[in-house]
Amino acid sequence: MEFFKTKFEKIMVILENRELVLSVLLFLVGIIFIIQLFNIQIINGADYREQAENKIVRTETIPASRGEIYDRNGVVLATNKLTYNVEIYRTKVGVDLTNNAIINLVNILNSNMDDIYSIFPANESFTDFSSELLEDNEQRINFLKNIKLNENATFDDVINYYTNLYGAEEYSLEDRIKIIKVKYEANYNGYSLFNSAIIAKNISKNSVAQIEELKSKLYGINIISVPQRYYVSDDFACHILGYVSKINSTEYASLKEQGYTMNSIIGKSGIEESMEKYLKGNDGIKKVVTDSLGNVSSEQITQKAVYGNNITLTIDYRIQQVVERALKKTLEELQNGTRGSEPIPEAKSGSVVVLDVETGEVLSMASYPTYNINSFARGITSKEWKDLRDDTLNPMYNRAISGTYSPGSTYKMLVGLAGLESGGITVDEYYTDPGIYPYSYNPKCWIYTAHNITHGDVNLTGAIKGSCNCYFYEVGRRIGIESIVEWTKKFGLGQKTGIELSGEAEGKIAGDNASGWSLGDTLSASIGQSKNLYTPIQLANYISTIANGGKLNKVSIVKSAGNDITSVTLTDIANHAKQFTGVDFESKNLNLSSNYINAIKEGMYAVTTETGGTAADIFADSKVDVAGKTGTAQVSNGANNAIFVGFAPYNNPKVAVVAIVEHGAEGYYLAPLVKEITNEYFDIYTNDAQKEKNQEIVINKIEF
Repeated sequence: MEFFKTKFEKIMVILENRELVLSVLLFLVGIIFIIQLFNIQIINGADYREQAENKIVRTETIPASRGEIYDRNGVVLATNKLTYNVEIYRTKVGVDLTNNAIINLVNILNSNMDDIYSIFPANESFTDFSSELLEDNEQRINFLKNIKLNENATFDDVINYYTNLYGAEEYSLEDRIKIIKVKYEANYNGYSLFNSAIIAKNISKNSVAQIEELKSKLYGINIISVPQRYYVSDDFACHILGYVSKINSTEYASLKEQGYTMNSIIGKSGIEESMEKYLKGNDGIKKVVTDSLGNVSSEQITQKAVYGNNITLTIDYRIQQVVERALKKTLEELQNGTRGSEPIPEAKSGSVVVLDVETGEVLSMASYPTYNINSFARGITSKEWKDLRDDTLNPMYNRAISGTYSPGSTYKMLVGLAGLESGGITVDEYYTDPGIYPYSYNPKCWIYTAHNITHGDVNLTGAIKGSCNCYFYEVGRRIGIESIVEWTKKFGLGQKTGIELSGEAEGKIAGDNASGWSLGDTLSASIGQSKNLYTPIQLANYISTIANGGKLNKVSIVKSAGNDITSVTLTDIANHAKQFTGVDFESKNLNLSSNYINAIKEGMYAVTTETGGTAADIFADSKVDVAGKTGTAQVSNGANNAIFVGFAPYNNPKVAVVAIVEHGAEGYYLAPLVKEITNEYFDIYTNDAQKEKNQEIVINKIEF
């Protein structure tokens, strides 16, 4: 017993020496670590190295579906469909195996009429530089400089450079091209062991099956299912909807902090661009484990994708269809001479806007020519892009908000109101048309030039009906350009409306801050010529203001946003639109005299209903009472621009319509177009059977 007691006391003495105890413990832990490292690096080192090399963990993005876009009735205009893309990662296999995999992949795609997506700057046949480089010497020199070739290098020199870079010397020219296309695109997008590059989009099911069958030999190549944007019609409302396409490097640099990747699809124009914030949704994330050959061993979703908000527009697809069809028909008839006294071959472009006069909502907005928005969603080819880019009519240009035009005689109602409100004229005052105005450069009235007669004695209503130039010359001379400019601004002309789209033009007000202004300039401005330049959307809002009695509306094309999970308030949308467009446009009441407004309206109604009205014969059999005004604007080259503005019904205005055709010769030629639109509009909104049909379309989302 004494023995154990002695031993215990000695142990306690040792334990009381804390430094000694700590040193012993550290020594023991160190020994354990050394043994474990020896086991890992020496005894089982080869096995562990093999496992590490064969196990690659990467994070992949799960693309979220974009929100859908609907018309005001719930008819789908833009949606998504499931498609299959091909992506490529770097692997740890040799160059030859990678190149062979690429060749096999391209052969499969080609056999099924599927294409490789590549921005390599070559023509379609891969025999020369792309047209961009051929046409832009500086761009070609910079491209060559970046790959350390001199400015005189040929396309063959470039192919040889990339052949050596990608280790493709032993392959045929045909196979070298396949390798270059894929690797150039992959390298451009920074592909690596952990980052993929998309090299083919929307491939066929046959290609999917064949790729899966050869998966073990297609190193680093994967098929992914992604939601692809799909528009129910290739060119329907194309300037409103806009298009989506792959993000570029500049966009990525500014958006990557918001969760965008180099493979992201974003809105580039139209609603797709302006409402990108709401449409995009939030991408998901998954962790993928692969071996060194790129074969996937496991996947785990760590964050689910959340689809974007849906956008409901103010447009009515039925009215939009009517407008687009009528505009195209008008252009064709002007060109072939069936509308007008002779063919007008240059009448190839124009626009139409239909507004709700009470709310300022856009019911329809068309611009012609159009373009295929689905081609961008699926990946536009270089030929398709070149054709669009080289088209002198610029099909992607939204003339309804970006085109600026002299308003011609459609401006006379504004000048008349300015004359009344400033006291320069009265409603009942009559003026004797002299035919040749006796001031300044002695301009002539159009009727005197055409028929050597005058309008005789006319008041404001009669002057609008017959579009008497001399009457409005006199108004302009009496009140001066300052008063005309003041009222032009009050009606929102020469100012952006703030519509929720990019590219809106401001326009120009004749006489605003002008130096060296003369009476002759004022006379010209008084009939809508001189330097007056306004957009169709501005003119439509101006006519709406007349129709509704003096309320200048905030124009809008977005009605609501949200989905089953989230909702967006109208205030949020409005604030976003202000930030996106940089325009803060507020509705306001101009407090116009009802007596004055009625005189203007009566004149416009006389245009379409009374003998001597400039469009009375066209509207003689109209289903609805339309008040309108023709306009013809001189241009520097070719036939004059044609304009027609109007509203309906006359006694209870609902819609305002503005139509403009570049080089359309006369506003009179557009009266049938406006009549067709107003007739169809009131058929649609008053016919019970049509309403029932529309409900079926909304429920079933019938494509058109």
